[in-house]
Amino acid sequence: MLLFRTERPGDGDEIDEVVYAAFNRPAEADLVLALREQGAISISQVAEYEGAIIGHLTMSPVLIDGQDLGWLGLAPVSVWPDCQRQGVGSGMIKEAINSAHELDWAGLVVLGDVDFYGRFGFKPASNFGLRCPYPGAEAAFMALPFKKPVPTGLVTYHPVFDEL
Repeated sequence: MLLFRTERPGDGDEIDEVVYAAFNRPAEADLVLALREQGAISISQVAEYEGAIIGHLTMSPVLIDGQDLGWLGLAPVSVWPDCQRQGVGSGMIKEAINSAHELDWAGLVVLGDVDFYGRFGFKPASNFGLRCPYPGAEAAFMALPFKKPVPTGLVTYHPVFDEL
């Protein structure tokens, strides 16, 4: 049975393995580790199947025009390669969106596939006046506001993202 749950103490090594395997490089795993070490993860969820972690996602605070307005950035989302395209990532994202909403966050941003994330209610961030921090990635930058009014401005991620 597939279970979606919050990361628990002791999950770190398994999460690192999943993130590394999902991207087939160390950069994203190093990013998650750095965010964890710096206490910059607000929501960390895993997908577990028969006791093994097969998916992970992280949400960390973002700033809008340099201010903490209660928004989170969804990144990275990782699924073990053999388990991809089977609904694991979608299930984690739905659970994470629900958690962020229940925990009273103001909204989410994500940089990714427009068709995929659009299924969860994400819209182009530019529709809301939110700007992407990464040149050339504006079309893939999306937002999902939970509260109004939606702020406008440049969204910046935790500094460890700049090392990716």
